[in-house]
Amino acid sequence: MENNIPLTTIQRWMQSVIEHPGTNDEAWNSEQAQKELPFDEAYANVLPSKTLTPVERIGIYRKMFFLRMTESMAIDYPGVKNVLGEFEFDRIVAEEYVKKFPSHSYTLNHLGRYFPQFIQETDLRNKAFLYDLSRLELSITNNMDAEESPIVHQQEIASVQPDQWEHAILIPIAALEMLEFDHNVCEYLDAVIEEVTVPEIKNERTFVVVYRKTYRTYWDILSSQQYFLLSALVSRKTFSESIALLVEQFPDSQEELQQKLFEWFNEWVSSGYFSKIKLR
Repeated sequence: MENNIPLTTIQRWMQSVIEHPGTNDEAWNSEQAQKELPFDEAYANVLPSKTLTPVERIGIYRKMFFLRMTESMAIDYPGVKNVLGEFEFDRIVAEEYVKKFPSHSYTLNHLGRYFPQFIQETDLRNKAFLYDLSRLELSITNNMDAEESPIVHQQEIASVQPDQWEHAILIPIAALEMLEFDHNVCEYLDAVIEEVTVPEIKNERTFVVVYRKTYRTYWDILSSQQYFLLSALVSRKTFSESIALLVEQFPDSQEELQQKLFEWFNEWVSSGYFSKIKLR
């Protein structure tokens, strides 16, 4: 380009062209690109190669930019990609999603943070399932960036005196999130990751806890009773308050619950759900 054009103008023009969805011609003639450099002036200042026109040369960068974004989104949303198919997934990301929710960061790590919201606002087939699935996948992605916490070990549990448990509060690790879904999204995502035949999409009330242990993210399906109790504990209600609420919510299962409480609690401690025991 000619030296009399300010570098900042060149940078803004090129960024607007590269990030604009649609065809190369549409990008060069977009309102933002024209605001920085009129088409003829821009065309005259981008050198052609032996085989490519100026538009085609910039088009290579545009293609690489959108390819990188679709690859990044596919890493975060393999389940959604499997439902939609590769072609439709790439098209939606490149032509619709990034236009509505463009990246404003030097990194693509957070590009997909609004994907569940985007899906919810579309008229896609299986939208309700895709929305649930995208929420699960976003939680898994976010979990990888959550703060690392120490975890409570069985020795610490054993050191708590019986009369102290009534007022004990269990502090969850930072990398733990609880989610409710209306579809069999865990079963579906597990099949995609394991590269086996995916199950039929169906309505199925599902309770999930997403957590990280030894730098690896896991997701467990819980029963409604487990979910209710763990939610109470995670919200920092005391141990006795949480159990009382559980029995009140499921009065017909009181005897069964009493038998399972110890088993559940041991599983949750072993899985590393909690970082601290706070005793009043």
